[in-house]
Amino acid sequence: MSPFNLEKCARRNILELQPYRCARDDYKDDGTNILLDANENAYGPSISAADAKALGGSAGTSGPELDLLGLHRYPDPHQADLKQLLCGLRNTKTHTTGTLTPANLFVGVGSDEAIDALLRCFCAPGRDHILVCPPTYGMYSVSAQVNDVGLVKVPLLPAPGFGVDVDGVLAAL
Repeated sequence: MSPFNLEKCARRNILELQPYRCARDDYKDDGTNILLDANENAYGPSISAADAKALGGSAGTSGPELDLLGLHRYPDPHQADLKQLLCGLRNTKTHTTGTLTPANLFVGVGSDEAIDALLRCFCAPGRDHILVCPPTYGMYSVSAQVNDVGLVKVPLLPAPGFGVDVDGVLAAL
């Protein structure tokens, strides 16, 4: 049996996409440069001295000093450092092969983004379907509608088990 090949599942137009490049990709720096094309703000939010003190800032010689944690800047769009840390954590477990790399990870702002990305990359609009087992997270059906992907529902088995209806799933496939 041949190993699973994820590329065979992805839509051809997705595989042919050229990766998005932002200025941060072309101009590496230590985080002190401001990317004006990304509307980054060199000064951070406008906070009065009273508000800064209330937020825990200290009064410096040139006014209030407040650590904004870089929140006035866009984060690394590739999340390279975070992905490397996650790989290091996962690869140290004795039950793993230790081969997880940042290229294997998707880091998003929540499950909604991940669900939408999966449907857009692997489901052909107007042709493919996904299967859900209600009651479940509502974003599956919303993302299916948005991406013109059919939705097949096979409810979970009744209480007290609430297990997956394996026979129902197999019949629906």
